[in-house]
Amino acid sequence: EMCIRDRIVTWTSKGIEYQADPRHRKVILEYFGIGDDTKPGANNGVKDKEEEWESQELNREEAKEYRGLAARLNFLSSDSPDLQFASKPSSQQMANPTRGAWMVIKKVARYLADAEKIVWNFEYQDEPNFAHTTSDSDWGGISRDRKSTSGGLWMLGKHCIKTWSASQGAYALSSAEAELHALVEGVMRAKGLTLLAQELGMGEVSDLSLIHISEPTRP
Repeated sequence: EMCIRDRIVTWTSKGIEYQADPRHRKVILEYFGIGDDTKPGANNGVKDKEEEWESQELNREEAKEYRGLAARLNFLSSDSPDLQFASKPSSQQMANPTRGAWMVIKKVARYLADAEKIVWNFEYQDEPNFAHTTSDSDWGGISRDRKSTSGGLWMLGKHCIKTWSASQGAYALSSAEAELHALVEGVMRAKGLTLLAQELGMGEVSDLSLIHISEPTRP
């Protein structure tokens, strides 16, 4: 067992376990006073319609605290795919955080109250000769700017190596257009990661399997 940047990596008889740093989750929960008796949130803080009062900017001290919590959430999302959709708009509003952005982080904290610690299990497997990519889209899901989101994951064999959630640059005028953007981004990311795997010595990883989900799925 060893510690790499506060992540615990353990070699077992079945494979390798990778445990995310629990410290940031603990700090976020303690800041909002969330304990075992707090009713957990049903979602990860997104998809709500923005009210007029939520556009009010935070004062200097509140903005400083917000940026610290948003940075912790962003770091935590690198190991928690279910938080990437919520951490994205929180990070985007670091320059001028608002009351609405603050409420998003508070809702994420309530979501974390019922979330178990993140432990990735990488079971031993033969060197894979294919990469598998799944992509998805959320059409106009952010009420603030109505931009769509592309999401997906990249796998080597049965190991999930990379996940992402990113705002689309163009404004999609339909759900089909948003799905097309997500599919293209999925292919671009998969090709780049496949080339990286080949440069690292995995020469057999040459085939690419791409699946696009037509309807959004959520944890």
